[in-house]
Amino acid sequence: MAKTFKVGIYSPEQTIYSGEVVSLIAPSVEGYLGILAEHAPLAVKLSSGKITLRFPSGDIRVIDVSGPGFLEVARNQATLLL
Repeated sequence: MAKTFKVGIYSPEQTIYSGEVVSLIAPSVEGYLGILAEHAPLAVKLSSGKITLRFPSGDIRVIDVSGPGFLEVARNQATLLL
C-alpha cells in the first residue's frame, strides 16, 4: 500500500477537504507541483488551475482553483489556503 499524508484545503468560508491522500498535484506560479508522502518542507504561492487529490482507494478528486493561494508542506502534512 502506498504511503499517505495529511492534506487540509481551506477557503475563508469553509474547509474544502481534510484527510489522508497518496498524492497531491497543485498549480503554483512556477508550474504544477506533485507532492507525495515525506516530501521536503516547501512553501509556494498557488495560481489558478486544478488541484488533484489521489486517495488510498485509487479514487481521484479534482478541485478547481480560481485565484491566488498558498501551499505549505511540512512534517508529512500539506496545507492549502485558497
